[in-house]
Amino acid sequence: MKAVLILATLFVFISMLLNAARRKGKLNEDANRAVAGLASSMRIFVYGLLFFVAIVCVAVAWQSLKAGA
Repeated sequence: MKAVLILATLFVFISMLLNAARRKGKLNEDANRAVAGLASSMRIFVYGLLFFVAIVCVAVAWQSLKAGA
């Protein structure tokens, strides 16, 4: 899990750097499209990771409630 969180943090950091370069106009048209696609992929990965963590938290809470009853 630690590796996944580190990977997600790196994705966000790299995405911020690439978007900054894209906004400043330092990239050509092909690179702009590639950065936009990469940012979308990273965003989907991070949202999926958050969804997975939420499901795990709900499952753990359910098990703890079930065990306490």
